[in-house]
Amino acid sequence: MAGMTQVPTDPELRLLQAGAVIDAAGVEAQPGVLLIQGNEVIAAGAPGEIGDVSQAKVEDCQGDVLLPALVNAHSHLDLSGIGPRPFDGHFDTWLGGIRAHRMSQDEGELEAAFAHGISLSLAGGVAFVGDILGRGSDIGVDLLQASSLEGSCFLECMGLGSAQEQSIETIQERVGSMQPGEHGIRIGVSPHAPYSCGLALYEACAALGIPLATHLAESLEEEQVLSDSSGPFRELAEHLGAWNDATTMPGCHPVEALASMLQQRPMLAVHLNYIEEAHIQLLADAGTRVVYCPRASDYFGHPHAGRQDHRYMDMLDAGMCVALGTDSLQCLDTPDRISTLDEMRHLHVRDGADPMALLSMATVQGARALELDPSLVSFSPGPVAGVIAVDISGGRSGGLAGVHATRGAPRWVVDPGHRAS
Repeated sequence: MAGMTQVPTDPELRLLQAGAVIDAAGVEAQPGVLLIQGNEVIAAGAPGEIGDVSQAKVEDCQGDVLLPALVNAHSHLDLSGIGPRPFDGHFDTWLGGIRAHRMSQDEGELEAAFAHGISLSLAGGVAFVGDILGRGSDIGVDLLQASSLEGSCFLECMGLGSAQEQSIETIQERVGSMQPGEHGIRIGVSPHAPYSCGLALYEACAALGIPLATHLAESLEEEQVLSDSSGPFRELAEHLGAWNDATTMPGCHPVEALASMLQQRPMLAVHLNYIEEAHIQLLADAGTRVVYCPRASDYFGHPHAGRQDHRYMDMLDAGMCVALGTDSLQCLDTPDRISTLDEMRHLHVRDGADPMALLSMATVQGARALELDPSLVSFSPGPVAGVIAVDISGGRSGGLAGVHATRGAPRWVVDPGHRAS
């Protein structure tokens, strides 16, 4: 930060003196200071760049790295009541188990699970979520709107063949009954995936004109059923009564199956574990925003069968918006929190990924993915969604390297409840 900053005199003015202050928008100071007034960043950078801070309350964070609040662009908070559990190696039976669990939950259990997921998200330094509401109940919307989390709540829907008409009517009624954008939570819609939703349902969801998300190219079973109408997903759909005489599959790759939809309406595409070079260009040309959930992908063993590693870096190189998500608590190795900070750490250890690129995916790219203002998750002067501190005092490295070398949870130094929606 060049030059000296004039600061107002105010009793709430705080000067946080840290081991490092880092965002993905150009602030990287070690040591660093953050001058903040309420939820407004006044200045951030090296200690000598801030100017007169005589009116500020000084707070010692010298064993910490200060980062902006995080974005979790894909979560299933309604599944937080189950907790981490081992994967049995069969994705279709796992999905069937999820459906059975949701069907067996009463309203009280769902409310408790969702409230737990919100609490774990806040414990992970997350201020914004892109959550998938996988049941017809609106409890999750109510709880999100009452919390300090912001972002989007996507109402999930499914329907193949002749079942699409009823699904379209139901999702239109649900969306029409809700107040969009209340308390910092936007209402979106999520046709589940191209193997569980027909094209007419996708088109009806797109026509609603609200945020749109879908699971895409997540598994080889998805590829198989879309290609030739066979395999475990066909069997699961038949078992659940979801496959009917009017059900048709497109006979192509999942990305190609949605090509016309992607070009018609940019959307949030989650996972993309199995794609080829041509698909990256198609997605980039369509302005598709991507969410990658690395720990969940590894939990399920994706990609496998000799397929190429996830193409998240190739998509970033193609200029695409690629954000981080967590999927559900069941897939995670941190039962005390749900955080994209741990997705960053995972990719740094597994792939040696660039720490700054990872921070961008967990903050400004995540904000863009959810169609939010990226400055809210940076240290640019102005409103900030929150500030977290990561304790690196026991490590050997400083800065982002120290953040990735630790395993601890972050703590809030400016919490997201401080910012007016």
